Amino acid sequence: MSDDSPKQRDLDHLMEQNATELDFLSAYGGTSLEGDGAPLLSALVRFLKAGNITVTTVNKNEITFPFGTASVVENGCLVIVECPGLPLVPSDVQQAGFAHGALNQERNRCEVVLIDWGFEQRRFIERVSEHFTHGE
Repeated sequence: MSDDSPKQRDLDHLMEQNATELDFLSAYGGTSLEGDGAPLLSALVRFLKAGNITVTTVNKNEITFPFGTASVVENGCLVIVECPGLPLVPSDVQQAGFAHGALNQERNRCEVVLIDWGFEQRRFIERVSEHFTHGE
Protein backbone atom coordinates (compact mmCIF):
# COMPACT_ATOMS: atom_id res chain seq x y z
CA MET A 1 0.00 0.00 0.00
CA SER A 2 1.44 3.38 -0.94
CA ASP A 3 1.54 6.33 1.39
CA ASP A 4 -0.66 8.65 -0.69
CA SER A 5 -2.66 9.96 2.24
CA PRO A 6 -2.09 13.62 3.05
CA LYS A 7 0.21 14.33 5.98
CA GLN A 8 -1.56 15.34 9.14
CA ARG A 9 -0.77 18.73 10.56
CA ASP A 10 0.75 18.89 14.00
CA LEU A 11 -0.71 20.95 16.83
CA ASP A 12 1.91 23.70 16.52
CA HIS A 13 1.08 24.24 12.84
CA LEU A 14 -2.65 24.37 13.52
CA MET A 15 -2.19 26.76 16.43
CA GLU A 16 -0.02 29.08 14.32
CA GLN A 17 -2.45 28.95 11.41
CA ASN A 18 -5.46 29.59 13.65
CA ALA A 19 -3.87 31.72 16.36
CA THR A 20 -6.76 34.17 16.44
CA GLU A 21 -9.23 31.36 17.08
CA LEU A 22 -7.16 29.34 19.55
CA ASP A 23 -5.87 31.99 21.98
CA PHE A 24 -7.76 30.34 24.83
CA LEU A 25 -5.36 27.37 24.60
CA SER A 26 -2.49 29.46 25.99
CA ALA A 27 -4.06 29.01 29.41
CA TYR A 28 -3.21 25.31 29.17
CA GLY A 29 0.51 25.72 28.49
CA GLY A 30 2.93 26.50 25.70
CA THR A 31 3.90 24.88 22.46
CA SER A 32 6.75 22.49 21.84
CA LEU A 33 9.08 25.51 21.86
CA GLU A 34 8.43 26.12 25.54
CA GLY A 35 11.65 26.64 27.41
CA ASP A 36 13.91 25.84 24.45
CA GLY A 37 15.92 29.00 23.87
CA ALA A 38 17.50 28.28 20.47
CA PRO A 39 14.23 27.92 18.48
CA LEU A 40 12.81 30.92 20.34
CA LEU A 41 15.83 33.01 19.36
CA SER A 42 15.46 31.86 15.73
CA ALA A 43 11.77 32.79 15.75
CA LEU A 44 12.64 36.21 17.21
CA VAL A 45 15.27 36.81 14.50
CA ARG A 46 12.79 35.94 11.74
CA PHE A 47 10.13 38.17 13.31
CA LEU A 48 12.48 41.16 13.68
CA LYS A 49 13.79 40.79 10.13
CA ALA A 50 10.22 40.54 8.79
CA GLY A 51 9.59 43.89 10.52
CA ASN A 52 12.64 45.44 8.80
CA ILE A 53 14.65 45.57 12.02
CA THR A 54 18.41 45.14 11.57
CA VAL A 55 19.65 42.09 13.44
CA THR A 56 23.34 41.47 14.16
CA THR A 57 24.40 37.96 15.13
CA VAL A 58 26.98 38.05 17.92
CA ASN A 59 27.24 34.25 18.00
CA LYS A 60 24.83 31.34 17.53
CA ASN A 61 23.24 32.07 20.91
CA GLU A 62 23.09 35.88 20.94
CA ILE A 63 21.87 38.74 18.76
CA THR A 64 21.70 42.49 18.97
CA PHE A 65 19.24 44.88 17.38
CA PRO A 66 18.97 48.68 17.54
CA PHE A 67 16.92 48.71 20.74
CA GLY A 68 18.21 45.64 22.56
CA THR A 69 19.71 42.19 22.76
CA ALA A 70 18.51 38.61 22.95
CA SER A 71 20.32 35.48 24.03
CA VAL A 72 19.66 31.83 24.68
CA VAL A 73 19.43 31.06 28.39
CA GLU A 74 18.79 27.82 30.24
CA ASN A 75 14.99 27.92 30.07
CA GLY A 76 14.24 30.23 27.17
CA CYS A 77 15.38 33.36 25.38
CA LEU A 78 16.38 36.41 27.41
CA VAL A 79 15.29 39.64 25.72
CA ILE A 80 16.52 43.01 26.96
CA VAL A 81 15.08 46.14 25.36
CA GLU A 82 16.18 49.70 26.02
CA CYS A 83 14.37 52.71 24.64
CA PRO A 84 12.98 55.87 26.28
CA GLY A 85 9.29 55.71 27.17
CA LEU A 86 8.64 52.04 26.44
CA PRO A 87 4.92 51.47 25.81
CA LEU A 88 4.77 48.79 28.49
CA VAL A 89 3.45 48.13 31.96
CA PRO A 90 4.78 45.41 34.27
CA SER A 91 1.87 43.05 33.52
CA ASP A 92 2.89 42.99 29.82
CA VAL A 93 5.85 40.76 30.72
CA GLN A 94 4.23 38.80 33.53
CA GLN A 95 1.72 36.78 31.54
CA ALA A 96 1.75 33.26 30.10
CA GLY A 97 4.80 32.57 27.95
CA PHE A 98 7.02 35.06 29.81
CA ALA A 99 9.29 34.52 32.83
CA HIS A 100 11.22 36.88 35.09
CA GLY A 101 9.76 39.97 33.42
CA ALA A 102 10.89 43.29 34.83
CA LEU A 103 10.33 46.87 33.68
CA ASN A 104 12.33 49.59 35.42
CA GLN A 105 10.67 52.64 37.02
CA GLU A 106 11.74 54.98 34.21
CA ARG A 107 10.18 52.61 31.62
CA ASN A 108 13.31 52.73 29.48
CA ARG A 109 14.60 49.18 30.12
CA CYS A 110 12.80 45.86 30.16
CA GLU A 111 14.16 42.35 30.71
CA VAL A 112 12.14 39.19 30.14
CA VAL A 113 12.70 35.54 29.33
CA LEU A 114 10.52 34.27 26.52
CA ILE A 115 9.51 30.67 27.20
CA ASP A 116 6.95 30.43 24.41
CA TRP A 117 6.44 31.98 20.98
CA GLY A 118 2.77 32.80 20.85
CA PHE A 119 0.59 35.81 20.14
CA GLU A 120 1.54 37.58 23.39
CA GLN A 121 5.28 37.33 22.69
CA ARG A 122 4.95 38.45 19.08
CA ARG A 123 2.76 41.37 20.14
CA PHE A 124 5.29 42.38 22.83
CA ILE A 125 8.13 42.50 20.27
CA GLU A 126 5.90 44.23 17.74
CA ARG A 127 4.89 46.98 20.21
CA VAL A 128 8.48 47.68 21.23
CA SER A 129 9.66 47.63 17.59
CA GLU A 130 6.94 50.06 16.51
CA HIS A 131 7.71 52.36 19.41
CA PHE A 132 11.40 52.37 18.54
CA THR A 133 10.91 52.95 14.80
CA HIS A 134 7.98 55.40 15.00
CA GLY A 135 7.88 56.78 18.50
CA GLU A 136 11.24 58.34 19.11
